[in-house]
Amino acid sequence: MTNVFTLISDMHVDFPQDKTPYDKLENTVVVAGDTGNGLVGLKFLNKLRRKGFDVWATEGNHEHYSNLTQDRDHGDTTARFREEFPGQGFLFEGVPIILRNGWYVVSDEVLWQNMMNDSKRSCLSRTEVNTLAWNNYNNIKQELESWKNFQYRGVVVTHTAPCEETLDPKFSGQFSNEWYFNPYMRQLLKEYSDQIQLWCHGHTHAYNEAEVCGVRVVCNPRGYPGENPDWEPITLEVT
Repeated sequence: MTNVFTLISDMHVDFPQDKTPYDKLENTVVVAGDTGNGLVGLKFLNKLRRKGFDVWATEGNHEHYSNLTQDRDHGDTTARFREEFPGQGFLFEGVPIILRNGWYVVSDEVLWQNMMNDSKRSCLSRTEVNTLAWNNYNNIKQELESWKNFQYRGVVVTHTAPCEETLDPKFSGQFSNEWYFNPYMRQLLKEYSDQIQLWCHGHTHAYNEAEVCGVRVVCNPRGYPGENPDWEPITLEVT
């Protein structure tokens, strides 16, 4: 049996955006992070629910951007988000789904602090981000091992990319790409390609897709106002 869902991400609803094209959404909507800064995006996600959509969502780095002003740490924000949207379940009958931020690895802390807002707005250090990236990898690995035992084939959703192939090609070769994908995840694409039907992500603000280690990897970020004027939700199929 074939099932369909809509993939969106990086809606950044706290910026003035054109109206969301609700008529182009399937009944099931998967959101790969950065709905808004802090937890403001939860209002939008719950609005989708009130409109009758079945919503699956993970937080991105921007969901942590009110940690400082609202006296939260990354654990508090993730826990609050997970109260509304658990990190795993069944997207459709027999089709499991995993939702995690994913994070990335920081090698040059000074450059990262100067070029990314994550350290300042999210109250995170290089050590903390690197630990989150490793822990997210291990958590997803554990879930995939369970899928393997039960012979499931499902969908993995992270905010950051699991590979370099689906990063925005206009930034090819730039050092900043380091902060847009988690390098540990490629091992999961290799080891669990039979279990992963589809890996979805956001964060890059540019649509892209590729087949990596036999797995289709897709992202469909809306981005900031005017950044992707022709952006539309996309429909994906799983069996």
